[in-house]
Amino acid sequence: MRNLTVSFCVGLLAAGLVFPATGSALSSALAFTPWSSIYEVARDERSVSQIAADKKITTSIKAALVERDGKLGLAVKVYCFVGRVTLLGQLADESFKAFAVATAKKTSGARGVSTHWEAPGKESTTAVDLEIAAKIRAALVADKDISATQIETEVFGGKVYLLGMVRGKKDAARAVAHAKGVAGVTGVTSLLTAPGRR
Repeated sequence: MRNLTVSFCVGLLAAGLVFPATGSALSSALAFTPWSSIYEVARDERSVSQIAADKKITTSIKAALVERDGKLGLAVKVYCFVGRVTLLGQLADESFKAFAVATAKKTSGARGVSTHWEAPGKESTTAVDLEIAAKIRAALVADKDISATQIETEVFGGKVYLLGMVRGKKDAARAVAHAKGVAGVTGVTSLLTAPGRR
């Protein structure tokens, strides 16, 4: 039982959900960590220290965005893999987009910033997008030849973005094929990265 508790705490630490000095949980405003980071850390292509560094960068950027504007800050999805930051979301506010990019660029540890902005869609598409994301997740989890815990999915008006670190091109291609096979998907953009392509 003790080993299980220690493993869980290490997972929370790597995910950036617990402060090392105090052990206290981050406030809900700062805990923007995808759940996949809490389990199967060993299957991630990054080291535990790199995962922790990436989570720190992600949390720092997200906190600054939410502090500037809560609603717009939540609309921006922030990901970081080996120091490379990706910002994406449905956003029309050009000044906030510029602020998001500037914030990411000046964040300690960030090695580069890429953006993928989509025009705001109808409010009614949110439920459909969530359903698409859930179906993609189910298809990825069912495929035992790839590690679904390494792949994050964002959907905007049927357009799918796949993000994360995978073992190689084969895994990336399989993930894209699964996403394309889900009804309602209008396009798939793979931002999946293999260890040798940093």
